[in-house]
Amino acid sequence: MLEQQEINISQVGIEFSDLLSQMHDISFDGLPEQSWGKDDFRKMLEIAGTNAYVVDLHEQPIGFILVREAVDEAEIITFCMLPKWCNNGYATLLLEWLIRKLQQRCFNRLFLEVRENNEAAIRVYKKCSFKIVGRRTGYYKNHNKGNIDALVMQVDIID
Repeated sequence: MLEQQEINISQVGIEFSDLLSQMHDISFDGLPEQSWGKDDFRKMLEIAGTNAYVVDLHEQPIGFILVREAVDEAEIITFCMLPKWCNNGYATLLLEWLIRKLQQRCFNRLFLEVRENNEAAIRVYKKCSFKIVGRRTGYYKNHNKGNIDALVMQVDIID
């Protein structure tokens, strides 16, 4: 059950690179996702316009979203929730929060790439009004069965 009164979302900086890396590894454990170390997150956060937002429940981090912002559009670089907190509304809450934040700052659109077989993530994105606008053939490496396509999804956030 979603306990909104106990939730805090905050922007974090380079000093949280280790935490972001640990959460990413736990969230994608057993999946063919690329592992990102703390140096990878540090380098990404050094790029102007790249921001990380962590969602805490009872002061414990349960997920985050990494976003790159440029002019009037933004791209989700990675987005994950710790497995214990999946499928209960926290991912939707964080994504809706990000969309509102971008609306307030007059961004026009938000886009991302998602593995075509990541049904849980696609459901969350569609729930938040994302539409499939393209496909990147063989974008993701799959160590067992060849490559997997990425769906390019976008939501227009300014009417």
